[in-house]
Amino acid sequence: MVAGGPNGRPGDQQRRLLVITYHFPPDGSVGGLRWAGYAKYLARLGWEVHVITAAQQPSTPGTPGVHVHVCRRARTLNDLYNAVARRLRSARSNGQPAPSNPDSTARRSKPGIVGRLRREIGGLLDFPDHGRGWILKSAWTACRLMRRMSFDAVITSGPPHSAHIAGMLATLGRPGLHRIDMRDPWSGLLDKSWGRSMYSSAHARWLIPRLERVVLRRAAGIIANTREFAALARRTYPTVPVAWVPNGIDPERLPAVEPGPEPGLSIAHVGTLYAGRDLGPVLIALRSFLDRHPEARAQTRLHVAGSLSGGNEARLRDQMAACALDDVVIVHGVLPATEALALLGRSHLALVLAQDQELQIPAKLYECVALGIPTLVIAESGSAAANEARRIGALTCEPSDTEAIVAILLRLWQQPTPRQAVPRTTIDYATLAVEMDRLLVEGRTSAALDYAASEPTIRKAHA
Repeated sequence: MVAGGPNGRPGDQQRRLLVITYHFPPDGSVGGLRWAGYAKYLARLGWEVHVITAAQQPSTPGTPGVHVHVCRRARTLNDLYNAVARRLRSARSNGQPAPSNPDSTARRSKPGIVGRLRREIGGLLDFPDHGRGWILKSAWTACRLMRRMSFDAVITSGPPHSAHIAGMLATLGRPGLHRIDMRDPWSGLLDKSWGRSMYSSAHARWLIPRLERVVLRRAAGIIANTREFAALARRTYPTVPVAWVPNGIDPERLPAVEPGPEPGLSIAHVGTLYAGRDLGPVLIALRSFLDRHPEARAQTRLHVAGSLSGGNEARLRDQMAACALDDVVIVHGVLPATEALALLGRSHLALVLAQDQELQIPAKLYECVALGIPTLVIAESGSAAANEARRIGALTCEPSDTEAIVAILLRLWQQPTPRQAVPRTTIDYATLAVEMDRLLVEGRTSAALDYAASEPTIRKAHA
Protein backbone atom coordinates (compact mmCIF):
# COMPACT_ATOMS: atom_id res chain seq x y z
CA MET A 1 0.00 0.00 0.00
CA VAL A 2 1.26 3.46 -0.83
CA ALA A 3 1.90 6.26 1.64
CA GLY A 4 -1.16 7.41 3.48
CA GLY A 5 -2.49 3.90 4.23
CA PRO A 6 -5.68 3.16 6.13
CA ASN A 7 -4.14 4.11 9.47
CA GLY A 8 -2.90 7.44 8.24
CA ARG A 9 0.73 6.43 8.80
CA PRO A 10 3.05 6.60 5.78
CA GLY A 11 3.83 3.18 4.39
CA ASP A 12 1.85 1.34 7.06
CA GLN A 13 -0.17 -1.51 5.56
CA GLN A 14 -1.63 -2.86 8.80
CA ARG A 15 -5.18 -2.00 9.67
CA ARG A 16 -6.20 -1.15 13.19
CA LEU A 17 -9.41 -1.96 15.04
CA LEU A 18 -10.52 -0.61 18.41
CA VAL A 19 -13.06 -2.72 20.31
CA ILE A 20 -14.87 -1.38 23.38
CA THR A 21 -16.52 -4.17 25.34
CA TYR A 22 -17.23 -4.34 29.06
CA HIS A 23 -16.83 -8.14 29.11
CA PHE A 24 -13.75 -9.98 27.88
CA PRO A 25 -12.02 -13.18 28.96
CA PRO A 26 -11.13 -14.27 31.53
CA ASP A 27 -14.01 -12.54 33.35
CA GLY A 28 -16.19 -15.64 32.88
CA SER A 29 -19.00 -13.86 31.04
CA VAL A 30 -20.20 -15.54 27.87
CA GLY A 31 -20.67 -12.04 26.45
CA GLY A 32 -16.91 -11.62 26.15
CA LEU A 33 -16.35 -14.69 24.00
CA ARG A 34 -17.65 -13.15 20.76
CA TRP A 35 -15.00 -10.48 20.50
CA ALA A 36 -12.31 -12.63 22.05
CA GLY A 37 -12.83 -14.93 19.07
CA TYR A 38 -13.12 -12.24 16.41
CA ALA A 39 -10.18 -10.24 17.79
CA LYS A 40 -7.93 -13.31 17.82
CA TYR A 41 -8.62 -14.30 14.23
CA LEU A 42 -8.77 -10.77 12.84
CA ALA A 43 -5.25 -10.37 14.24
CA ARG A 44 -4.22 -13.45 12.28
CA LEU A 45 -5.67 -11.78 9.18
CA GLY A 46 -3.30 -8.87 9.70
CA TRP A 47 -5.29 -6.50 11.90
CA GLU A 48 -3.80 -4.81 14.93
CA VAL A 49 -6.62 -5.09 17.47
CA HIS A 50 -6.93 -2.98 20.61
CA VAL A 51 -9.57 -3.93 23.18
CA ILE A 52 -10.79 -1.67 25.99
CA THR A 53 -12.49 -3.71 28.71
CA ALA A 54 -13.38 -3.68 32.39
CA ALA A 55 -12.18 -7.28 32.80
CA GLN A 56 -8.97 -7.78 34.72
CA GLN A 57 -6.30 -9.56 32.69
CA PRO A 58 -3.79 -12.22 33.74
CA SER A 59 -0.09 -11.47 33.86
CA THR A 60 0.62 -14.14 31.25
CA PRO A 61 1.17 -13.11 27.61
CA GLY A 62 -2.05 -12.50 25.70
CA THR A 63 -3.14 -13.24 22.16
CA PRO A 64 -0.58 -12.11 19.57
CA GLY A 65 -1.77 -9.01 17.76
CA VAL A 66 -4.44 -8.24 20.37
CA HIS A 67 -3.65 -5.44 22.84
CA VAL A 68 -5.96 -5.34 25.86
CA HIS A 69 -6.37 -2.08 27.79
CA VAL A 70 -8.03 -2.58 31.17
CA CYS A 71 -10.22 0.29 32.26
CA ARG A 72 -11.69 -0.41 35.66
CA ARG A 73 -15.23 0.65 36.43
CA ALA A 74 -15.41 3.74 38.63
CA ARG A 75 -17.32 3.79 41.89
CA THR A 76 -20.71 5.44 41.40
CA LEU A 77 -23.34 7.03 43.62
CA ASN A 78 -25.32 3.82 43.29
CA ASP A 79 -22.39 1.85 44.74
CA LEU A 80 -22.18 4.27 47.66
CA TYR A 81 -25.95 4.11 48.19
CA ASN A 82 -25.94 0.30 48.23
CA ALA A 83 -22.96 0.19 50.60
CA VAL A 84 -24.68 2.54 53.06
CA ALA A 85 -27.94 0.58 52.77
CA ARG A 86 -26.14 -2.70 53.54
CA ARG A 87 -24.47 -1.19 56.60
CA LEU A 88 -27.79 0.18 57.86
CA ARG A 89 -29.53 -3.17 57.38
CA SER A 90 -26.68 -4.96 59.12
CA ALA A 91 -26.79 -2.51 62.04
CA ARG A 92 -30.54 -2.89 62.45
CA SER A 93 -30.27 -6.68 62.51
CA ASN A 94 -27.09 -6.75 64.66
CA GLY A 95 -25.29 -8.57 61.89
CA GLN A 96 -27.90 -11.37 61.72
CA PRO A 97 -29.80 -12.27 58.53
CA ALA A 98 -33.16 -10.57 58.30
CA PRO A 99 -36.03 -12.96 59.13
CA SER A 100 -38.18 -13.99 56.21
CA ASN A 101 -41.57 -12.38 56.00
CA PRO A 102 -44.33 -14.12 54.03
CA ASP A 103 -45.91 -10.76 53.28
CA SER A 104 -42.71 -9.26 51.83
CA THR A 105 -43.39 -10.49 48.31
CA ALA A 106 -46.81 -8.91 48.28
CA ARG A 107 -45.44 -5.64 49.54
CA ARG A 108 -42.74 -5.64 46.86
CA SER A 109 -45.31 -6.29 44.14
CA LYS A 110 -47.43 -3.30 45.24
CA PRO A 111 -45.06 -0.69 46.66
CA GLY A 112 -46.40 2.44 48.27
CA ILE A 113 -45.40 6.00 47.48
CA VAL A 114 -42.12 5.71 49.40
CA GLY A 115 -41.34 2.40 47.70
CA ARG A 116 -42.02 3.81 44.24
CA LEU A 117 -39.88 6.85 44.99
CA ARG A 118 -37.01 4.65 46.14
CA ARG A 119 -37.35 2.56 43.00
CA GLU A 120 -37.19 5.63 40.76
CA ILE A 121 -34.17 7.00 42.61
CA GLY A 122 -32.46 3.63 42.43
CA GLY A 123 -33.17 3.42 38.72
CA LEU A 124 -31.75 6.89 38.19
CA LEU A 125 -28.57 6.01 40.09
CA ASP A 126 -28.13 2.85 38.03
CA PHE A 127 -29.04 4.34 34.63
CA PRO A 128 -28.43 3.22 31.91
CA ASP A 129 -27.07 -0.13 33.18
CA HIS A 130 -24.42 -1.72 35.40
CA GLY A 131 -21.66 -0.30 33.18
CA ARG A 132 -22.52 3.26 34.24
CA GLY A 133 -19.26 3.84 36.11
CA TRP A 134 -17.32 2.72 33.05
CA ILE A 135 -18.73 4.94 30.30
CA LEU A 136 -16.62 8.07 30.72
CA LYS A 137 -13.46 6.18 31.70
CA SER A 138 -13.61 3.89 28.66
CA ALA A 139 -14.47 6.81 26.37
CA TRP A 140 -11.50 8.75 27.70
CA THR A 141 -9.22 5.72 27.25
CA ALA A 142 -10.43 5.38 23.68
CA CYS A 143 -9.78 9.07 22.98
CA ARG A 144 -6.23 8.75 24.30
CA LEU A 145 -5.59 5.75 22.06
CA MET A 146 -7.00 7.55 19.03
CA ARG A 147 -4.73 10.53 19.69
CA ARG A 148 -1.73 8.19 19.72
CA MET A 149 -2.66 6.22 16.60
CA SER A 150 -5.28 6.08 13.87
CA PHE A 151 -7.93 3.38 13.66
CA ASP A 152 -9.85 2.08 10.68
CA ALA A 153 -12.88 1.17 12.77
CA VAL A 154 -14.22 1.39 16.30
CA ILE A 155 -16.63 -1.33 17.39
CA THR A 156 -18.61 -1.28 20.61
CA SER A 157 -20.20 -4.50 21.82
CA GLY A 158 -23.09 -4.78 24.26
CA PRO A 159 -24.71 -5.60 26.58
CA PRO A 160 -24.05 -3.75 28.68
CA HIS A 161 -25.12 -1.27 26.03
CA SER A 162 -23.44 1.59 27.88
CA ALA A 163 -20.40 0.57 25.80
CA HIS A 164 -22.15 2.11 22.78
CA ILE A 165 -22.45 5.44 24.59
CA ALA A 166 -18.72 5.33 25.30
CA GLY A 167 -18.05 4.65 21.62
CA MET A 168 -20.30 7.50 20.51
CA LEU A 169 -18.51 9.93 22.84
CA ALA A 170 -15.08 8.72 21.78
CA THR A 171 -15.82 9.12 18.06
CA LEU A 172 -17.49 12.53 18.10
CA GLY A 173 -16.22 14.43 15.07
CA ARG A 174 -15.09 11.19 13.38
CA PRO A 175 -18.05 10.17 11.18
CA GLY A 176 -18.00 6.73 9.65
CA LEU A 177 -15.79 5.17 12.33
CA HIS A 178 -18.17 3.76 14.93
CA ARG A 179 -19.99 0.45 14.36
CA ILE A 180 -22.32 -0.95 17.01
CA ASP A 181 -22.28 -4.70 17.68
CA MET A 182 -25.58 -5.76 19.27
CA ARG A 183 -25.28 -9.14 20.99
CA ASP A 184 -28.80 -8.65 22.43
CA PRO A 185 -31.60 -6.16 21.85
CA TRP A 186 -31.54 -2.94 23.88
CA SER A 187 -34.89 -1.18 24.11
CA GLY A 188 -36.51 -4.22 22.51
CA LEU A 189 -36.26 -6.03 25.83
CA LEU A 190 -38.93 -3.70 27.19
CA ASP A 191 -41.49 -5.67 25.18
CA LYS A 192 -40.99 -8.59 27.59
CA SER A 193 -42.07 -8.72 31.23
CA TRP A 194 -38.65 -10.09 32.20
CA GLY A 195 -37.02 -7.32 30.17
CA ARG A 196 -39.05 -4.62 31.91
CA SER A 197 -37.85 -6.01 35.25
CA MET A 198 -34.31 -5.06 34.17
CA TYR A 199 -35.48 -1.43 33.98
CA SER A 200 -37.84 -1.30 36.93
CA SER A 201 -38.17 2.49 37.08
CA ALA A 202 -40.64 4.35 34.85
CA HIS A 203 -38.12 7.01 33.84
CA ALA A 204 -35.63 4.36 32.69
CA ARG A 205 -38.26 2.66 30.53
CA TRP A 206 -39.04 6.06 28.99
CA LEU A 207 -35.42 7.05 28.46
CA ILE A 208 -33.93 3.80 27.12
CA PRO A 209 -35.70 3.83 23.70
CA ARG A 210 -34.79 7.49 23.20
CA LEU A 211 -31.19 6.89 24.21
CA GLU A 212 -31.00 3.95 21.81
CA ARG A 213 -32.24 6.10 18.91
CA VAL A 214 -29.71 8.85 19.65
CA VAL A 215 -26.79 6.40 19.72
CA LEU A 216 -27.71 4.09 16.87
CA ARG A 217 -28.66 6.84 14.41
CA ARG A 218 -25.17 8.31 14.76
CA ALA A 219 -23.44 5.00 14.06
CA ALA A 220 -21.75 4.09 10.79
CA GLY A 221 -23.37 0.68 10.99
CA ILE A 222 -25.09 -1.91 13.16
CA ILE A 223 -23.88 -5.49 13.47
CA ALA A 224 -26.43 -8.03 14.72
CA ASN A 225 -25.63 -11.59 15.74
CA THR A 226 -28.98 -13.02 14.59
CA ARG A 227 -30.77 -12.74 11.26
CA GLU A 228 -34.05 -11.91 12.95
CA PHE A 229 -32.56 -9.07 14.96
CA ALA A 230 -30.82 -7.72 11.84
CA ALA A 231 -34.15 -7.67 9.99
CA LEU A 232 -35.79 -5.76 12.86
CA ALA A 233 -32.90 -3.28 13.01
CA ARG A 234 -33.22 -2.59 9.27
CA ARG A 235 -36.89 -1.77 9.70
CA THR A 236 -36.29 0.35 12.79
CA TYR A 237 -33.25 2.25 11.49
CA PRO A 238 -33.61 2.27 7.68
CA THR A 239 -30.87 4.90 7.17
CA VAL A 240 -28.20 2.93 9.09
CA PRO A 241 -26.42 0.01 7.35
CA VAL A 242 -27.14 -3.27 9.15
CA ALA A 243 -25.20 -6.52 8.78
CA TRP A 244 -25.62 -9.99 10.24
CA VAL A 245 -22.43 -11.68 11.44
CA PRO A 246 -23.22 -14.63 13.71
CA ASN A 247 -21.59 -15.87 16.86
CA GLY A 248 -19.28 -18.83 16.62
CA ILE A 249 -16.69 -20.79 18.53
CA ASP A 250 -12.93 -20.75 18.90
CA PRO A 251 -11.96 -24.38 18.28
CA GLU A 252 -8.64 -23.81 20.04
CA ARG A 253 -10.38 -23.27 23.39
CA LEU A 254 -12.57 -26.38 23.18
CA PRO A 255 -11.44 -29.41 25.19
CA ALA A 256 -10.87 -32.83 23.73
CA VAL A 257 -14.14 -34.74 23.95
CA GLU A 258 -14.28 -38.32 25.16
CA PRO A 259 -15.11 -40.70 22.29
CA GLY A 260 -18.17 -41.88 24.23
CA PRO A 261 -20.29 -40.28 26.96
CA GLU A 262 -20.70 -41.70 30.46
CA PRO A 263 -22.92 -44.80 30.85
CA GLY A 264 -26.68 -44.47 30.89
CA LEU A 265 -28.40 -41.26 29.85
CA SER A 266 -26.63 -38.04 30.77
CA ILE A 267 -28.27 -34.70 29.96
CA ALA A 268 -26.62 -31.33 30.60
CA HIS A 269 -27.75 -27.75 30.70
CA VAL A 270 -24.84 -25.33 31.05
CA GLY A 271 -25.69 -21.64 31.23
CA THR A 272 -27.58 -19.02 33.18
CA LEU A 273 -31.26 -19.58 33.93
CA TYR A 274 -32.89 -16.20 33.60
CA ALA A 275 -35.72 -14.40 31.79
CA GLY A 276 -38.01 -16.96 30.14
CA ARG A 277 -35.50 -19.81 30.21
CA ASP A 278 -37.27 -22.64 32.00
CA LEU A 279 -36.30 -26.28 32.54
CA GLY A 280 -39.91 -27.12 33.37
CA PRO A 281 -40.76 -28.75 29.99
CA VAL A 282 -37.63 -30.90 30.19
CA LEU A 283 -38.41 -32.00 33.75
CA ILE A 284 -41.98 -32.94 32.78
CA ALA A 285 -40.69 -34.91 29.79
CA LEU A 286 -38.01 -36.58 31.91
CA ARG A 287 -40.59 -37.68 34.49
CA SER A 288 -42.80 -39.06 31.71
CA PHE A 289 -39.85 -40.92 30.18
CA LEU A 290 -38.87 -42.49 33.53
CA ASP A 291 -42.48 -43.42 34.30
CA ARG A 292 -42.54 -45.40 31.06
CA HIS A 293 -39.02 -46.79 31.48
CA PRO A 294 -38.30 -47.12 35.22
CA GLU A 295 -35.29 -49.31 34.47
CA ALA A 296 -33.51 -46.19 33.15
CA ARG A 297 -33.80 -44.18 36.38
CA ALA A 298 -30.64 -45.48 38.07
CA GLN A 299 -28.48 -44.40 35.13
CA THR A 300 -30.26 -41.19 34.12
CA ARG A 301 -28.93 -37.83 35.26
CA LEU A 302 -29.78 -34.24 34.39
CA HIS A 303 -26.86 -31.92 35.18
CA VAL A 304 -27.65 -28.23 35.68
CA ALA A 305 -24.63 -25.93 35.77
CA GLY A 306 -24.63 -22.14 35.79
CA SER A 307 -26.06 -19.17 37.60
CA LEU A 308 -29.66 -19.29 38.78
CA SER A 309 -30.67 -15.64 38.84
CA GLY A 310 -33.60 -14.10 40.67
CA GLY A 311 -36.15 -16.68 41.78
CA ASN A 312 -35.05 -19.29 39.25
CA GLU A 313 -33.36 -21.54 41.79
CA ALA A 314 -36.51 -21.72 43.95
CA ARG A 315 -38.59 -22.40 40.84
CA LEU A 316 -36.22 -25.18 39.73
CA ARG A 317 -36.28 -26.81 43.18
CA ASP A 318 -40.08 -26.68 43.23
CA GLN A 319 -40.25 -28.22 39.75
CA MET A 320 -37.83 -30.98 40.73
CA ALA A 321 -39.95 -31.82 43.78
CA ALA A 322 -43.21 -31.72 41.83
CA CYS A 323 -41.78 -34.14 39.25
CA ALA A 324 -40.13 -36.34 41.93
CA LEU A 325 -36.72 -35.92 40.28
CA ASP A 326 -34.55 -34.88 43.23
CA ASP A 327 -32.48 -38.06 42.82
CA VAL A 328 -32.08 -37.50 39.07
CA VAL A 329 -31.23 -33.79 38.79
CA ILE A 330 -27.83 -32.57 39.96
CA VAL A 331 -27.49 -28.81 40.45
CA HIS A 332 -23.80 -27.88 40.20
CA GLY A 333 -24.02 -24.11 40.45
CA VAL A 334 -21.45 -22.00 38.59
CA LEU A 335 -18.51 -24.02 37.25
CA PRO A 336 -15.20 -22.86 35.74
CA ALA A 337 -15.37 -22.81 31.96
CA THR A 338 -13.12 -25.86 31.55
CA GLU A 339 -15.23 -27.94 33.95
CA ALA A 340 -18.47 -26.81 32.29
CA LEU A 341 -17.18 -27.83 28.85
CA ALA A 342 -15.95 -31.15 30.24
CA LEU A 343 -19.42 -31.77 31.70
CA LEU A 344 -20.94 -31.17 28.28
CA GLY A 345 -18.39 -33.49 26.72
CA ARG A 346 -19.51 -36.39 28.94
CA SER A 347 -23.18 -35.96 28.07
CA HIS A 348 -25.49 -37.72 25.64
CA LEU A 349 -27.60 -34.59 25.14
CA ALA A 350 -26.97 -30.88 25.61
CA LEU A 351 -29.90 -28.59 26.35
CA VAL A 352 -30.17 -24.99 25.18
CA LEU A 353 -33.10 -22.97 26.55
CA ALA A 354 -34.34 -19.94 24.65
CA GLN A 355 -38.02 -19.60 25.48
CA ASP A 356 -39.63 -16.19 25.00
CA GLN A 357 -36.48 -14.79 23.34
CA GLU A 358 -37.44 -14.40 19.69
CA LEU A 359 -34.38 -12.38 18.66
CA GLN A 360 -31.64 -13.96 20.76
CA ILE A 361 -29.46 -17.07 20.53
CA PRO A 362 -27.70 -18.46 23.61
CA ALA A 363 -23.99 -18.59 22.83
CA LYS A 364 -23.74 -22.07 24.35
CA LEU A 365 -25.52 -23.43 21.28
CA TYR A 366 -22.36 -23.07 19.22
CA GLU A 367 -20.10 -24.75 21.80
CA CYS A 368 -22.44 -27.71 22.17
CA VAL A 369 -22.70 -28.28 18.43
CA ALA A 370 -18.95 -27.79 17.93
CA LEU A 371 -18.24 -30.43 20.59
CA GLY A 372 -20.23 -32.88 18.49
CA ILE A 373 -22.87 -33.44 21.19
CA PRO A 374 -26.50 -33.95 20.17
CA THR A 375 -28.05 -30.61 21.09
CA LEU A 376 -31.71 -29.83 21.73
CA VAL A 377 -32.92 -26.23 21.61
CA ILE A 378 -36.16 -25.52 23.46
CA ALA A 379 -37.62 -22.46 21.74
CA GLU A 380 -40.58 -21.23 19.74
CA SER A 381 -40.38 -22.55 16.17
CA GLY A 382 -39.99 -19.16 14.46
CA SER A 383 -37.46 -17.74 16.91
CA ALA A 384 -33.85 -16.88 16.16
CA ALA A 385 -32.58 -19.74 18.32
CA ALA A 386 -34.78 -22.35 16.62
CA ASN A 387 -33.85 -21.15 13.13
CA GLU A 388 -30.16 -21.07 13.99
CA ALA A 389 -30.36 -24.53 15.56
CA ARG A 390 -31.65 -25.94 12.28
CA ARG A 391 -29.04 -24.03 10.30
CA ILE A 392 -26.08 -25.44 12.21
CA GLY A 393 -27.40 -28.95 12.87
CA ALA A 394 -29.10 -29.01 16.28
CA LEU A 395 -32.53 -30.38 17.21
CA THR A 396 -35.37 -28.07 18.17
CA CYS A 397 -38.86 -28.32 19.58
CA GLU A 398 -41.57 -26.11 21.01
CA PRO A 399 -41.57 -25.55 24.80
CA SER A 400 -45.05 -27.07 25.01
CA ASP A 401 -44.17 -30.22 23.05
CA THR A 402 -42.98 -32.45 25.88
CA GLU A 403 -43.80 -35.60 23.89
CA ALA A 404 -41.15 -34.62 21.34
CA ILE A 405 -38.62 -34.34 24.18
CA VAL A 406 -39.68 -37.76 25.49
CA ALA A 407 -39.13 -39.25 22.02
CA ILE A 408 -35.60 -37.80 21.88
CA LEU A 409 -34.76 -39.14 25.36
CA LEU A 410 -36.08 -42.58 24.42
CA ARG A 411 -34.03 -42.68 21.24
CA LEU A 412 -30.86 -41.67 23.07
CA TRP A 413 -31.51 -44.26 25.77
CA GLN A 414 -32.10 -47.07 23.29
CA GLN A 415 -29.49 -46.06 20.73
CA PRO A 416 -27.09 -43.24 21.69
CA THR A 417 -26.37 -40.90 18.80
CA PRO A 418 -22.71 -40.97 17.67
CA ARG A 419 -20.67 -37.83 17.96
CA GLN A 420 -20.93 -35.49 14.98
CA ALA A 421 -17.46 -34.60 13.78
CA VAL A 422 -18.44 -31.52 11.76
CA PRO A 423 -21.32 -29.04 12.26
CA ARG A 424 -23.75 -28.64 9.36
CA THR A 425 -22.25 -25.24 8.51
CA THR A 426 -19.15 -23.28 9.42
CA ILE A 427 -19.31 -21.81 12.92
CA ASP A 428 -15.66 -21.28 13.82
CA TYR A 429 -14.32 -17.77 14.32
CA ALA A 430 -11.34 -18.47 12.05
CA THR A 431 -13.75 -18.60 9.11
CA LEU A 432 -16.26 -16.05 10.37
CA ALA A 433 -13.45 -13.53 10.91
CA VAL A 434 -13.07 -13.38 7.12
CA GLU A 435 -16.67 -12.10 6.95
CA MET A 436 -16.02 -9.56 9.70
CA ASP A 437 -12.87 -8.43 7.88
CA ARG A 438 -14.85 -7.97 4.67
CA LEU A 439 -17.50 -5.99 6.53
CA LEU A 440 -14.95 -3.67 8.12
CA VAL A 441 -12.98 -3.13 4.91
CA GLU A 442 -15.68 -3.19 2.23
CA GLY A 443 -18.76 -2.38 4.27
CA ARG A 444 -20.50 -5.63 3.36
CA THR A 445 -20.39 -9.36 3.98
CA SER A 446 -20.10 -12.09 1.36
CA ALA A 447 -22.91 -13.14 -0.94
CA ALA A 448 -23.10 -16.49 0.88
CA LEU A 449 -23.74 -14.86 4.24
CA ASP A 450 -26.18 -12.40 2.69
CA TYR A 451 -28.09 -15.35 1.22
CA ALA A 452 -28.20 -17.14 4.58
CA ALA A 453 -29.48 -13.94 6.18
CA SER A 454 -32.38 -13.80 3.74
CA GLU A 455 -33.46 -17.45 4.08
CA PRO A 456 -37.15 -17.82 4.98
CA THR A 457 -38.14 -19.31 8.30
CA ILE A 458 -38.10 -23.10 8.08
CA ARG A 459 -40.98 -25.06 9.53
CA LYS A 460 -40.52 -26.80 12.87
CA ALA A 461 -38.57 -30.03 12.69
CA HIS A 462 -37.97 -32.42 15.56
CA ALA A 463 -35.20 -34.93 15.96
